[in-house]
Amino acid sequence: MLSSRRFFEAFLIKIMLVSSLCVSAVVSANVQAVKATELLINQMSDTPYTIIDVRTVEEYADGHIKGAINIPYDQIEAQSFLLNELKDQTLVVYCRSGRRAQIFESALFKRGFKLFHLEGDILGWKSQGLPLVK
Repeated sequence: MLSSRRFFEAFLIKIMLVSSLCVSAVVSANVQAVKATELLINQMSDTPYTIIDVRTVEEYADGHIKGAINIPYDQIEAQSFLLNELKDQTLVVYCRSGRRAQIFESALFKRGFKLFHLEGDILGWKSQGLPLVK
């Protein structure tokens, strides 16, 4: 009886994990990627996107994309007033490698925000030799 209970618990954990991954994939599929070069071109247009850097304050201070607003991914609720002001804008989100940006995007997608994800995040931006400001 004990081993069948453990089997059942393990089975439930696997089901929850797969379900979680599926929800994450659906959110990612709904948030389109934007290439760094496309973002640069957009920033020179009459309707530039709002860029959101979801890294820590320290990471942001070490170098970020010009014009990016720093809203760390774990401060969504604390920054809800600012985010509500940005709701009608298209946001481009990035972090270091993508994990934190995906968490942020998932939360904002559920709230109806228009989002893009910077392809390659800040590591991709740096690898292309694109400028950062401090």
